[in-house]
Amino acid sequence: MNTAQLGQYMINSAVVTVAVTVGKTLLSLLAGLAFVYFRFPGKWIVFGFVLVTLMMPTEILILALVRLVNSFGWGRDMPFLALTVPFLASATGSFLFRQHFANIPAELSEAAQLDGAHPLQFLIYVLVPMSWNTIGALVVIQFVYVWNMYLWPALIVQSQANQVVQVGLRTLIGADQAVSYGPLMLGAVIASIPPLIIFILLQKQFMSGFALTRDK
Repeated sequence: MNTAQLGQYMINSAVVTVAVTVGKTLLSLLAGLAFVYFRFPGKWIVFGFVLVTLMMPTEILILALVRLVNSFGWGRDMPFLALTVPFLASATGSFLFRQHFANIPAELSEAAQLDGAHPLQFLIYVLVPMSWNTIGALVVIQFVYVWNMYLWPALIVQSQANQVVQVGLRTLIGADQAVSYGPLMLGAVIASIPPLIIFILLQKQFMSGFALTRDK
């Protein structure tokens, strides 16, 4: 934890993971609200584009993202922005909340409008309390995904002090390139504890969020 700075790497990963998970969840909620309850030109074209991006893994866009982020100087001067901003939008989350909100009775929206609630009030006081299972499922997925990111941090972060834990585990390999399996395996086990805790805490919401039942 001290010699290999594993503790610092885990703190860096925790900050980045929490920021991306919260940002993705909020933006996904807003996107789901827009796709279901708003009318605007080209809505179905935009939603179709979102569905297309579900089939495009990050690795396809990695070179373009590296060039874009480096042109802003984030990789060198602002690694936190480089690790968070490109991943705040989530096609998975937008699709998940769009499908969830579409199954909520339209009468609730009409009643909220009659009571004078604006869209954000309807989202906060009506939709969010009815969506905790879906939110929990998305949080688990995104937390595990961001925590386990390796390729992007390895390419974009230039300062070792700002590196994340998955890349930082490389420091547990001996300087003479001989692998020290004991420390390396222990570091991997320690690094897997935070996502395991999140899954245990949100296991009920995760399973309920994807349950295909008649009520769902």
